[in-house]
Amino acid sequence: MFDTALLTLTWRVTRKRFLGSPPALAAALAFPAFIAWIGLHASYGTAARIFYFLLPHAFLVAAQDAVRTDIESGALENALFSGGRFRGFLMAKGLVAAAVAGGYVLFLSGLFAAWGMALGAFRASDLVRVGLALLAGLYYVALAGVLSHFLRGGSNVLALLLAQAAALVTLLFTVSARTGLLDYAAAGRFPGLGPKLLFGGLVAILPNVIVTGRPTIFAAGVLAGLLAAVLVQARLLRRLELGSRRGS
Repeated sequence: MFDTALLTLTWRVTRKRFLGSPPALAAALAFPAFIAWIGLHASYGTAARIFYFLLPHAFLVAAQDAVRTDIESGALENALFSGGRFRGFLMAKGLVAAAVAGGYVLFLSGLFAAWGMALGAFRASDLVRVGLALLAGLYYVALAGVLSHFLRGGSNVLALLLAQAAALVTLLFTVSARTGLLDYAAAGRFPGLGPKLLFGGLVAILPNVIVTGRPTIFAAGVLAGLLAAVLVQARLLRRLELGSRRGS
């Protein structure tokens, strides 16, 4: 169970970092503006596809710099974090980041749904897409948290973005084939174990692809990945010692 005072402190520290980060604030404002521009210049349907697909990345932006920088800076050697309380602080940072990103996502989803209702274009299945976006986002927070034990600053997020870019480039090359992964994904049917495993690997790197409006076995895979990442991070935190990190 988390120390209430520690959770409050974590919230204050994390909120200050978010508000003091111009890139994060710019991204938070630019995203809805971009979606509105797409909706006005193309269509609400096009904007909806882009909106729900990119929504989980709000969690990824919030999950940068979760562990290693705090440890190497020496900030956790404060008396407030004595007796191993620094582990609770680092775990709470992930919860706060998820809560902030989740609040942002739900707020934007509410505005987007209101827009859709005004146009008569909102569908009940969009609620499922929001739920899947939240699942993918929480997976991002957990996975980025694990990576932040080994990568400093925002390198955990950068590593994921580079992996996603490489995966997308590889995926686009399959379009030139007679039938590629994109075709199988669009049809919702994969002929054999090979394509399923390849697409599962893509989902592990880019869980946004599950935000299709209907739960699939790949959404269950993201949930399993989320639970596994949480367990791995908990194990890493239990074994973490400040002295060993300072010496590395």
